[in-house]
Amino acid sequence: MQVTGELKNNAFVVTVKGRIDMEASDEFNTILGGYLEGNFTPFIINCKELEYISSSGLTSFINLSQMLERFQLKLLFCELQPLVKEVIDIANMGDHFNIYPTEQAASESL
Repeated sequence: MQVTGELKNNAFVVTVKGRIDMEASDEFNTILGGYLEGNFTPFIINCKELEYISSSGLTSFINLSQMLERFQLKLLFCELQPLVKEVIDIANMGDHFNIYPTEQAASESL
């Protein structure tokens, strides 16, 4: 798993490449925690290169969403791959997450 983050316009964009599974979720949480420390902006998770997410990864997304909500900040997702979208749909989390087809669409919604 590779995670990069950068401040773009009015949001902090996190791009995830690879898989977020049980083995990678702790590392993912640590990286996100570091990003949260210095950025009080909405977060966009770009999933264009995220190949797979397990229930552990989904839990990481939920925890991030809850942390941001405490500061009245949004968490948005974009460019979900079919397998990632399927996991989110199976968990009935599609209505809980703000999902957009492109990073630009997510950014424009803020």
